[in-house]
Amino acid sequence: MAKTSFTPNPAKIRVIGLGGGGCNAITRMVREEIQGV
Repeated sequence: MAKTSFTPNPAKIRVIGLGGGGCNAITRMVREEIQGV
C-alpha cells in the first residue's frame, strides 16, 4: 500500500471593513499573536 503525505494548508483570511472595522480586526489579530498577520 502506498503511503500518502499530508501537507496542511492554512486558512487565508481577507479582511474588508468600513469605518475602522478592518483596522480593528487586524489590530486584534496582531494583539492575539496570530501567525502570518
